[in-house]
Amino acid sequence: RWNMTAKVAGFYNEEPGSFDVMFFGSSHMYCSVDPAVFYEETGLNSYVFATQLQPIWITYHYMVEALKTQHPDLIAVEVHMAAYTEDFLDEGTNHTAIDPIPISRNKLEMISASVPKGERRFYIFKIMKYHDRWEALEKEDFVRTFEKSTDPDKGYVRLTDISSEVVWEDVSKVTESNIGTQKNMDYLNKIIDLAEREGIRLVLFKSPSNATVEEKMFYNGVAEVAAQRGVEFIDFNDSKHYKEIGLDIREHFYDQRHLNDAGMRKFVPYFGSLLIP
Repeated sequence: RWNMTAKVAGFYNEEPGSFDVMFFGSSHMYCSVDPAVFYEETGLNSYVFATQLQPIWITYHYMVEALKTQHPDLIAVEVHMAAYTEDFLDEGTNHTAIDPIPISRNKLEMISASVPKGERRFYIFKIMKYHDRWEALEKEDFVRTFEKSTDPDKGYVRLTDISSEVVWEDVSKVTESNIGTQKNMDYLNKIIDLAEREGIRLVLFKSPSNATVEEKMFYNGVAEVAAQRGVEFIDFNDSKHYKEIGLDIREHFYDQRHLNDAGMRKFVPYFGSLLIP
C-alpha cells in the first residue's frame, strides 16, 4: 500500500481515456477515496493521482500530466495543502512526487516550481542523487518491473488502524478567512484555468480531517477563491457533513488527520452522491 512509485508510475500503464474522474491532492486525498468503492457507488472509473504532502503546485503539474492520456469529465482536488505556508517542501517529499514522472517539459516545469535553485539537477539527473547505491544494487534494480506494472488500488492507500487519540472541534461557525501564500493562490488559479481550458468540471474539496480553527480559516480562503471563479467547493469538516456522513472519531480515523478504510467507506457514498447527483 505504501509503494508510491507503483501508484504514480503505474498510472502511465493504464489504458488511455479510461477514467471518468481523476482525484488529486496529498495524503488526505489518497486515503479518502477508493476507486473500487467509488465505482460501486457511481458506476464511474477513477484514479487517485496523489502523493504525500503534495503541494498545490505539484497538483497542478500532475493534472497536466494526467490530461496527456486521460479525458475525465470531472476532476476533484483535495485542498489540504492550501494551509501550507512555505514555498518549498523537503527533499524527500519532492523526490517521492517528482522521481516517478517521465522526463518532459511539464516535469522540468514541475521541478522549477518545486525545488530551489542549486538543487534542481538532482531531480533532472537522478543518478546524481543515487550514485552511491552501486554496491547495493540488486536484480530488481535492473528489471525495473514498476515500468510495466499498474496499481490494483488505482492510487488508493488503505489505512486499517484505528486511532484512540483523535480530537475534534466544531469549526462550522468559523467565518474568518486566511488567504494562502501567493504561490498557493497562483497555482490554485492555474488549476482552475486548466480545467476551464479543457472544459472539465472541477470540484475543490476538503476531506474530513478534524480541522483546527487555523486550518479552517485557510479552507475558507479557498472557498472565497472558488466563489470568485465560479468553482464548486465543499468543506467536509463542517459538523453537518460529519453527521450526514455518519463519521465517528472513535472508529473512522487512522490518526488525527486521515480517514481509515472504515471511514472511507462512510465518506465515499456521501461524496459520490454530491459529485454525481
